[in-house]
Amino acid sequence: MSLSKLKRIHVIIIGAVLCVIAGVALFFFAIKPRNEAYKAAEDRYNAAKDLGNQVAEDKAIRDLNDAIVQNNNAQQALDAQMRRRMPDLSFSRRDTGMLALWKEQIKSLGPLLESFARDKTVNVIGATFPIPPPPVNPNSDIFDREMLEFPLGNVQAMGDFKSLMNNIRRWNNCRRLVMVGPPVLAGTSPRLVVAYPLTCYIFPVAKGGPAIPMAGTGQGQSAQAF
Repeated sequence: MSLSKLKRIHVIIIGAVLCVIAGVALFFFAIKPRNEAYKAAEDRYNAAKDLGNQVAEDKAIRDLNDAIVQNNNAQQALDAQMRRRMPDLSFSRRDTGMLALWKEQIKSLGPLLESFARDKTVNVIGATFPIPPPPVNPNSDIFDREMLEFPLGNVQAMGDFKSLMNNIRRWNNCRRLVMVGPPVLAGTSPRLVVAYPLTCYIFPVAKGGPAIPMAGTGQGQSAQAF
């Protein structure tokens, strides 16, 4: 089968695959619109109550209760995903948080991802992940971020079309939150080659606490890490 014959159907299927992968990462932002919907329903209820409009108030109560249920469901699902995919990183104490991040980046993240990238159903040509060195300053602004982002470079794999698509989908099962970027297909089936970028996201339990005084820098001065 020539590459020209692959294009239309494969673009459609790849798009569907990407929706699945993107959904994993975007799930972590689903709680925000739920919170906004809850706040809007609460505002409508308060407005109807202040006006003394019983019909509007009854509907607002139903909307508010529905928003509360959806918000709670989204929060429970988010908590389950966080427990499954996130390392236990808290930066409320910058010194111990920095040591925990060192352990995650040096001992856990790289080996975990490289081990997961090995897929017996395809020939993985390249899957080395250039994880940046961890920060050496506990006052780094990294510890003040709500989300840590690690671009991992590209994965390349060879195989038939179905196996390559399954190779992309399986990142949904990784023990870290990994976003798969747009894949690029080349070659002829059953020896197709796919290349796709990966990005890992980590959400700390708590952001950085008070700055730690350091000799020669002055209290509260922070340094860029990477």
